[in-house]
This record gives sequence, C-alpha cells and structure tokens, in this order.
Amino acid sequence: MNKLDKIILSLLAIEHLGFGIYGLYAPNSIAGLIGYELGSEFAYSEIRANYGMFTILGCMALLSIFIHSMARQTYIIYSIIFSSLILGRILNYFITGDLVTSIIVAVVAEAIVVGLCIWRLAANRQTAESID
Repeated sequence: MNKLDKIILSLLAIEHLGFGIYGLYAPNSIAGLIGYELGSEFAYSEIRANYGMFTILGCMALLSIFIHSMARQTYIIYSIIFSSLILGRILNYFITGDLVTSIIVAVVAEAIVVGLCIWRLAANRQTAESID
C-alpha cells in the first residue's frame, strides 16, 4: 500500500469514526446539528443506526491501513454507500425542490469521498495490471 492510500484511508477513518462515535454517544446533539427532533425511542434508534454505520465505515478504513487486502473492498463499500446518499439527496431535490446550502455542502463532501475512492480503485488496478 502506498503512502497516498494510507493518507486517504486515514482521513476517511478520522472523519467517519469521529462523526459515527459522536452520533452514537450524543444522538440529541447530532440531531440538533442536522435539524431533527428526536420524539420517540425509534427516532433515537434511527440516529444511532445511521451513525453506527458511519462508525463501522471508519473502522474499516482504519483497519485497511494495516490489513492492506481490505483496502479495495473498503473503497468499493464507501463508493456504494456515499453514491446512494448522493442519489437520495438528488431525489429529494426533485421531489421537494429544496436545495439549501447545507444540502449542497453535503453532496459536495460525499462526491469528494466517492471521487477519491473511485480514483484510488482505478489507480490501484492500473498498478496491479502493470505488475502482472
């Protein structure tokens, strides 16, 4: 694994472990950041389920730094999950017509994650093919 992959996986790990653990530990606080009101136990469960997913993604990125064989799968999973988040935001726009700055920022951040992952998948594939 090259240094660039370690840097990208480290950034992904820090970001998603940080937000994930924060959402698991303090669902009221994270809900306030995104404008949710947690009015039921199911609402708490939904927040914790989503932020549990982010925590696991961060763990995968962290482990991939040390278990190099996990990197490819980690990039693929990140690409799929964050592409689905982008798709959901785009569908929301077509359904509601709402496109506030916070949604645009989220889409750009998610697109950066997807772009980095696809770039590293392609670069690592080319490297593997040149070795063969």
